[in-house]
Amino acid sequence: MPLSSPLLSAVFERAGAGLCLVGPDGAILRANAEWLRATGFSAEDVAGRDLAALFPDTAPLIRALHERARAGETIAVPRHAQRVFGRETWWEGTISPVPMPDGVGTLVTAREVTAEVHEAEALREADRRKDEFLAVLSHELRNPLTPVRNACSVLERAAPGSEAAERARAVISRQVDHLARLVDDLLDVTRISRGTIRLRRVPTDVADVARRGAEDHRTLFAARRVALEVAVPEAPLWVDGDPVRLAQVVGNLLQNAWKFTAPGGHVSLRLGREGGRAVLRVKDDGAGIDPELLGMLFRPFTQADRTLERSRGGLGLGLALVKGVVELHGGTVAAHSEGEGRGTELVVALPEIPQPARGVLERANGATAARRVLLVEDNADAAASLRDLLELRGHEVHVAADGPAGIEAARRLRPDLVLCDVGLPGMNGYEVARRLRGDPALDGVTLVALTGYASAEDAARAREAGFHHHLTKPTDLGAVSRLLEASGAPGAAAAAGALH
Repeated sequence: MPLSSPLLSAVFERAGAGLCLVGPDGAILRANAEWLRATGFSAEDVAGRDLAALFPDTAPLIRALHERARAGETIAVPRHAQRVFGRETWWEGTISPVPMPDGVGTLVTAREVTAEVHEAEALREADRRKDEFLAVLSHELRNPLTPVRNACSVLERAAPGSEAAERARAVISRQVDHLARLVDDLLDVTRISRGTIRLRRVPTDVADVARRGAEDHRTLFAARRVALEVAVPEAPLWVDGDPVRLAQVVGNLLQNAWKFTAPGGHVSLRLGREGGRAVLRVKDDGAGIDPELLGMLFRPFTQADRTLERSRGGLGLGLALVKGVVELHGGTVAAHSEGEGRGTELVVALPEIPQPARGVLERANGATAARRVLLVEDNADAAASLRDLLELRGHEVHVAADGPAGIEAARRLRPDLVLCDVGLPGMNGYEVARRLRGDPALDGVTLVALTGYASAEDAARAREAGFHHHLTKPTDLGAVSRLLEASGAPGAAAAAGALH
């Protein structure tokens, strides 16, 4: 019998592929452990058996292939599916001639490629979802640009202060807000996936957050003639959370319900205490969810609205953000639907905490004292608008249009906070930060990078240059306010180790 040599026998058994040696008469002479695993047989099952007889469904094909191999041809067996112990696996291999004392036998090799097949399928699915997302993104970005362009044309022709000019201004404001939300959602999903998002956790009354969120969206629901029912306890329900991010969760849940509920429908928002957790339920009687989509609902870029007109809009990021933010708070989120046309319920559960002490609440809700701010920004419109917003909040704001002017102003003014654009002409923001950090007289100044680049590499580069914080454009005024609040504390700049 072949393979009588101990060395050849060891090689046969330890080969990375499945091997089966078949005699000239078609009987199996020997099969290694990998081949037995691939076929699901035991050594006792196959010893001396006719190979083709083991696979009656494909016996004629097997005999034909082995006849070709015994005639001297090496045959490649393409990838094919095979069920082994109830599991679908994929294999490929060869059938080769093997000279033997009593004729020509064959050697069958089999290599499992299930992981490769699944990886290829995953890549194809990811590529399909990427193409779909890019198409949706193009659609969603172009939609607000059209009314903005039209409104700009109106402003060029309408009398200042006229009704037409006011309508055009309102259109631009709404559509720019919409564009900013799209960009913010993209950035937030990226931060969550990379683990770079930072929560500002304080004792938070989630009942108050839910109540305010419902009131903020009530006009939206009324305009669509969708009834919004709110059942939130009067007593506080405390969680350890970031109130801004939790408001984002409530808003996204309500917007999702509004989007998929037809005029005349109903949406309910209910909050209660269940087993030591604050449980928020948003339920609608709208479009419902196809069962095959239910398990993918919280993945980024999943679209429940797959119609050509995409009347409901969105990038498929809202619920992905909800899941990411809730899980960062140690909570859970789930979706329930009985099928298309039968409504949806989204349930968020967050760990409850005891009633916080009064002093803790006062610190959490404390107002920001007036600060001296230096804004280094070459975009005149961006600088003027941010300056006005900060001045309306009582801060003293100075503007410099380039790097050298910013350095001179910082040394002269000794500001509490420097907001510095990175893409400045001539001397960029990184060099400005290095110069300011090299001046001992400015040790207490908090340096904040403003940039349109939001990757982890951009944040690392800002840190290396000397910035304490990294904010992406469009500028989040809430984030700026929190930095201003912290900037007045002794040693605030030195303590700001982690960039945002």
